[in-house]
Amino acid sequence: MPPDSPQRPRSAERLFDFFGAVVRVRCTPTDATDLDFFFGPHRAEPGTRPRYGVELHAGDGGFLRSLLAKDDAPKSFRLSSEPDGELIEERSFTRWSSVPSPLPPFRALRADIATVQATVLEREGRCLAFHGDPHSGKTSLGLALLARGWALASDQLLVVERATGAARPYLTPTGVRGPTLAAMRDGTLAGLEQRRSFCTVSGEVVLARPENLGAVVPVGRRLGPVHLIVVRRTSANAPALVAGGPVPRVWPPGAWSWLRGALADDRAQSLLTLPAEGGVQAGADLVEECFGA
Repeated sequence: MPPDSPQRPRSAERLFDFFGAVVRVRCTPTDATDLDFFFGPHRAEPGTRPRYGVELHAGDGGFLRSLLAKDDAPKSFRLSSEPDGELIEERSFTRWSSVPSPLPPFRALRADIATVQATVLEREGRCLAFHGDPHSGKTSLGLALLARGWALASDQLLVVERATGAARPYLTPTGVRGPTLAAMRDGTLAGLEQRRSFCTVSGEVVLARPENLGAVVPVGRRLGPVHLIVVRRTSANAPALVAGGPVPRVWPPGAWSWLRGALADDRAQSLLTLPAEGGVQAGADLVEECFGA
């Protein structure tokens, strides 16, 4: 009898509910484990009828691990509607670059939601969205406010329903880096399930589930009104918080209904400036003084 031929990894499946749109994901068991880490709070009940289907394909290391490693392994995904299987998008690539994410399927949801890169927190009906340039201190500020009793709605994106203006929680892992990582590595982060990546600007990035770092907003909640706070690093020696500030970059580009017009009557904006280095705790003090209960 000839020796057994190597077996391909058996397929796995996950159901996720992103902002009311259920997605069925077919992938390898390795990717299924990573999907649980990245999107666990968004898992849908077994038997829920999906609206979209996503298939992930990559080498032995897995689709998501290849993305974290930023390697050049070939990867591909297929996004389709369900139950008819009509193709919406299919991509093959090596590095992530500008390829739209299949999870959540933002390209398919562009008529329903608007997004801004932001750290979003909530407490007692107040919802704050910190946006600004990369490495401006948004995540560190969010972690400081978590320690003061705020709840995290997202460390990555402010997701807003275009029809209602309500914000929706998007609970993916929090990326800790730089001085904040050095301070937390042997304390809060010790013993937690983690994933690691590397940024050419800030160096090592450790990803941890936000519910292990503090309170989180349940994914089924709708939040509002949202107060937008742009965070900037300046040469000033002390933080400052003032009214006004620029509006954020919104995706898709035409999705301004929640910032302008009838849905924007209670939309407020502020500018928080931090020193070039540090100043996060003092900045959190200002936020607490202005918006705390």
